[in-house]
Amino acid sequence: MSTPVKVLCPKCKAKLKIDADKIPAGSVRFKCPGCGTVLRIKKPTQQQDVRFQPERPTMQAAGMDKEEPAQGKKDEARKQEEEDILSENQEENDTDKSNSRRFKRVKFKKKVLVDNQIMVEALDISENGLFLHTGRSFDVDAILDVAIPTAPGNFNLKMKAKVQHNHRGVGMGLMFVDIDDSQKAELHKLINSLDAAAQQELEGRMKILLVGGSDTARNINKSKLVLDGFYVMQATSVDEVFRILQKERPDAIVMDWQETEFNMRGLFYQIKEKRQYDDIIIVVLSTLTDATVQKEIIDAGADRYMTKMDASPVKLSMTLKKLIEEKKG
Repeated sequence: MSTPVKVLCPKCKAKLKIDADKIPAGSVRFKCPGCGTVLRIKKPTQQQDVRFQPERPTMQAAGMDKEEPAQGKKDEARKQEEEDILSENQEENDTDKSNSRRFKRVKFKKKVLVDNQIMVEALDISENGLFLHTGRSFDVDAILDVAIPTAPGNFNLKMKAKVQHNHRGVGMGLMFVDIDDSQKAELHKLINSLDAAAQQELEGRMKILLVGGSDTARNINKSKLVLDGFYVMQATSVDEVFRILQKERPDAIVMDWQETEFNMRGLFYQIKEKRQYDDIIIVVLSTLTDATVQKEIIDAGADRYMTKMDASPVKLSMTLKKLIEEKKG
């Protein structure tokens, strides 16, 4: 019979006993039956104290009670209580994840007023809640008054929200509670306007599809292109390329000619054979400096051939912008 691990909930100070045999290798989540705080406990090893931590970095930090002498046989009621705690916690987590996926989150980089006195920057919002970027900390499950601006300087949408998680020094996730019909309507209107603005912004940006090559090279190019105002997509297979062509239709495709996972030459000719893609600019990046290869690719319909040693992210960005502007007249 293993020695039970005795721990202390840092929030409500409830003492809990967990059979060490029920803790798998690594760690397991469980919920305090007194206050509902979700915690995580690590499996103890020999000659090692047991310390338990928050279920996620965004949950409230936890500690442990002092070690006590090993107790005798644990009764069946205690074992059942532990099983109920672990089972209930898993069901709650699954429910929370399912609920959070039902609400679309949109970017919302605005100042909101918390408890009528603290100005905090929000990062995103949904009809379920919002995320605040702040170094201030509030207890998990605390109920806050939040005033949200629907127009510049007008904090007219006032709601209550519960702290779902608190990543100290980074930010907090809040869930709206006790929302009446008028608040729901105003929140819905705000979300729709933010979503429409985001879509409009996206539609005005030039779209680039990066195909093939190493993840590192693509990400370096993507970072510069995004910084310069492009909307950038990536594809690492032929199927991905054609899915994007059907749904997103980029202004330009940048193809890495030395791709090894699939035949880039074959993909290039497949795209050029389809007349509906004639208006998409194709830029080929290659390590080859052979003039014959360059001529073959340009003659086949590429808009630009660039050797990789010559195609810095800055030059690639400038080239794409020039080609797209020329294409659009």
